[in-house]
Amino acid sequence: MVTRYIKEMIRAPFEVARNLYRYRQILRQMIISELKGRFAGSIGGLLWNFVNPVLMLIVYLLVFVYIFKLRVGGAGASGASAVYIMAGLFPWVILAEGLSRGTSSLIENANLIQKTYFPTEILTAKAVLAPFIGYGVALLLLASYKIIFDGFWVIIFILPLILLLQVVFTLGVAFLGSTLSVFFRDVMQIVSLVINFWMYLTPIVYSMDMLPEWAKKVMYLNPLY
Repeated sequence: MVTRYIKEMIRAPFEVARNLYRYRQILRQMIISELKGRFAGSIGGLLWNFVNPVLMLIVYLLVFVYIFKLRVGGAGASGASAVYIMAGLFPWVILAEGLSRGTSSLIENANLIQKTYFPTEILTAKAVLAPFIGYGVALLLLASYKIIFDGFWVIIFILPLILLLQVVFTLGVAFLGSTLSVFFRDVMQIVSLVINFWMYLTPIVYSMDMLPEWAKKVMYLNPLY
């Protein structure tokens, strides 16, 4: 009995990956519909995908850089601080939205699941991957800035690897959260609370050198760091 469960646990990730690949056309159409439908009827359309993180960035810059005079990244200038915050804020927005929408994906699509037969992991994957595409352009622009003005060419090789790791991590947590939320609706509220605290436990608006030594060691347990 135990051996069978272990074998199923080992096989499950490969089965999920196979289903996502097999139904990749459906997944792609769902992501496109998600991005288009979210702002359907608005004049800005897909542009709102970029307006939201940009407005968040402006707020953080005003509060932490220009009001509290916080200097992080590089030599501590305001420009370096902006780049540092963007490098952390954009991936964080992608993760936060992916986890939030991914955890509730099965509950929100309960009627669709009952009426149509297809792998339910597609719904969670769609909720996780849509923010990557929507906000990914902002990351590409940031990477282009680092290449052009700082000559940081290695980012061409590092960024895809980091994004791949983040996709896999977000999918894993979202799959777990969406499954648990079917049986325990409180999971969605718990995830929302964790996301709010998690941001400030990650060095996005502050740098690691501001932390005491014990906190630096604990930070290595934070996968977002």
